[in-house]
Amino acid sequence: MHRFNKYLSVAQQEWRLLCRTRLLPVVAAILLPAAVAALYYGHHVSAKQHAAVDSLQQYYQQQLTMLRTQLHADTSTPQGKAAYIAASWPVVADHKLHAVAWYPPAPAAALSVGMSDLAKYYYPIAVKSSYAPAEEKISNPLQLATGNFDTAFLVIYLMPLLSICMSCHLLSQEKEQGTLSLLMVQHGALTGLLLLRLLIRYLILLSGMLLTGTVGMALSAATHGFPWLEWAAWMGITATWLSFWMGLIWFVIAWNRHTTTNLVLLFSLWLLLLIVLPAGFRLMTTRPQTNDTAANAAVQRQLEWDTWDLPKRQLLDSFYQAYPQYRNAQAYDTGVHSSRHAVAYYSLVDQRMQRIIATQEVNRHKAQQTLAAAVRYNPAVYTQWLLNSIARTDIADYDHFREETRRFREQWKQFFYQRHFQDRQLTDADYQSLPVYIPSYDPESPAHWRNGMLYLLALTAAGLGSGTLVLKRKLNDLNKI
Repeated sequence: MHRFNKYLSVAQQEWRLLCRTRLLPVVAAILLPAAVAALYYGHHVSAKQHAAVDSLQQYYQQQLTMLRTQLHADTSTPQGKAAYIAASWPVVADHKLHAVAWYPPAPAAALSVGMSDLAKYYYPIAVKSSYAPAEEKISNPLQLATGNFDTAFLVIYLMPLLSICMSCHLLSQEKEQGTLSLLMVQHGALTGLLLLRLLIRYLILLSGMLLTGTVGMALSAATHGFPWLEWAAWMGITATWLSFWMGLIWFVIAWNRHTTTNLVLLFSLWLLLLIVLPAGFRLMTTRPQTNDTAANAAVQRQLEWDTWDLPKRQLLDSFYQAYPQYRNAQAYDTGVHSSRHAVAYYSLVDQRMQRIIATQEVNRHKAQQTLAAAVRYNPAVYTQWLLNSIARTDIADYDHFREETRRFREQWKQFFYQRHFQDRQLTDADYQSLPVYIPSYDPESPAHWRNGMLYLLALTAAGLGSGTLVLKRKLNDLNKI
């Protein structure tokens, strides 16, 4: 109880000292505007994507309602007959519906933009595949070079700097004030005092980041509900990343050098871990491409021209080889009212494109595996990867989205194939049973978050343990003098 009261008294004195030296107001003056700007930017990016996804869904529902209404058109008039044909023929309905698979921003997407401002977050879905870009974006070179100013940027870059500025003088200050010799009589008292002062600074900075993260997720709670799992993961990664830097600071100051020397060493570590190593990492690893649509569109056009020249029967045979369940008595009917030839043509073009896409996917997967294996050797890159994963804006998340898009398109194709090759017209019941895309996120991500926290905690323990051993050795050497 006496020891607890002693540490409580030290904590109160340390708090008063921080307030008296105006260190806390300076930290608040830096952190508050930066947090507001980061939250605003992240929510601006997320809101744009939400608006685009909502408009696509609304347009699809409008088209679906219009087609269902046209099924009841008056076929005694030319206009009514044309409207009925457009709604009942599968080939026309597939073209008019404009279905899409979309990737909605996750609740924590505003905290870490990640790849969301570069990767495609919606794909058109139809029997005919299309690799034409949905939109052309003009990239800002400065933004590509500097990255996004979001909450993850504050956690990764700003928090270590503030930690260094607030903590680099803890031991050297005792020497300069003449209290070190008094505390050296009891090694445990000195170690405990310094760790307590380091802990106070850690809690102050962590509180600011926890508040920022909570506010950012609460702003998204109106549409998603509060994301408790992502909130806990974000707080855990933020806490362990900051504790890792406190472990580094503890190890550096334990050597009992001058404050200026500590600053130089810690800033050098900051540059090494956050600037130099990530730059070298980018040179040594192949970054997976996020969007090959422009090149694929050109390849697809050439394949379409080559495939169109094939005999109709050969086209149909290639289709029935892949889908034998659709071969029937009218298998080779290519009359004006049959869509078999067109569907077979689209299918063969798609098959040929898939061979090219498969090679790209293999290369992308290998690059992704290399990236995932290499990030663990750089705590800063690994932490950024974890924060992007929590926000669902990592490369792996968009790979999962592309895979889900492929699955949904296959369901869509099978739905219309059954009507194309069985000469069935669409009914209102068919429209009600259309495949519906349900967005999902990578289910393996939470396991990565847990492993990441354990990894950063292990590095923290290594830094604190090594620093404590160094401090004891230094104090023993001083006692011998």
